[in-house]
Amino acid sequence: YTGPYWSQLALLSRLGFPEVSAAPALRRHGGDQWEAALELQRLKLRPFLLRHFRGEEPALDFNRDDQQALLRQILATLPVASWGRAWLVAG
Repeated sequence: YTGPYWSQLALLSRLGFPEVSAAPALRRHGGDQWEAALELQRLKLRPFLLRHFRGEEPALDFNRDDQQALLRQILATLPVASWGRAWLVAG
């Protein structure tokens, strides 16, 4: 497959979003890969944010196996501006 649509879909896939959810998001945003990525990130964070605002989210666990989940939790709860800074907090 070639063309801009497929390269944008490949980028979203490399960012960790499965094709089954990335393709519709890309279509909804008229091929804008960054808007599609924002939508997909919001969807991924939504369950966490709901738990957090209800007070159900556990404290930060720096020994957890899932580093991506820890980074998302740091980004959502602490005043860090980027993934890089979240990595510094997690490390």
